[in-house]
Amino acid sequence: MTTRKLPLTLLLMMVIASTVSFLPVQEARASIELAYDNATEGGWAGKIFSGVRFSLPAGIFEAKLLTIRFVVAVPNEPYKIHITGVDHVTELVPVIDVTSSPASAYPGVIFTNIDVAALDIVVTGDFFVIVEQINIPGYTPYFDLTPSVGRSYWGDTLAGLALDPLNHNLVIRVVIGPIGTPVGGVVMPTNKLEILTPYLALAGLIVAVSAVVAVKRRRD
Repeated sequence: MTTRKLPLTLLLMMVIASTVSFLPVQEARASIELAYDNATEGGWAGKIFSGVRFSLPAGIFEAKLLTIRFVVAVPNEPYKIHITGVDHVTELVPVIDVTSSPASAYPGVIFTNIDVAALDIVVTGDFFVIVEQINIPGYTPYFDLTPSVGRSYWGDTLAGLALDPLNHNLVIRVVIGPIGTPVGGVVMPTNKLEILTPYLALAGLIVAVSAVVAVKRRRD
């Protein structure tokens, strides 16, 4: 019985195909926190509605809203979250009922973090996130003591929102991610060398195969 050997070129190509099948699949996903405050200690003001106008970063035209973060004085209290268009009246999604963090923000700064990733809220351009008081008028979300950047609005109604007269910044933030971001988990930066190493190895293998094939052809 005669045993036939595989051609060297075919054998090397099979090795490359096997190597490619084990290369890691990398997903370019990242989350971004949008904030216009510095979360220093400040105070509260007596308005029912308090909101921040957010703008997507340059080059990002739409994003998924992952987390809403704000600081209030009273723990375990109900609030309502309104996500509106740039007119601060048009509701983009139904009102969201939330409860503040179990810990009081005073004298430190303790965030209430609301995970909204499962709601699949897509925002574009400019939009508002507005916190509505329910039980304790006068305890709006915290504001810091830095000069206003023109993003914080207060009012007794959604339509009546106006730039805050105290010239400070409300501590209301959001975390956004790319459309299709999976629910749960934390996106961490990936080491670039870890990503490139297997591909560099593959490139080296392809060069080696090409050299072997060239030498074989010359001999033939």
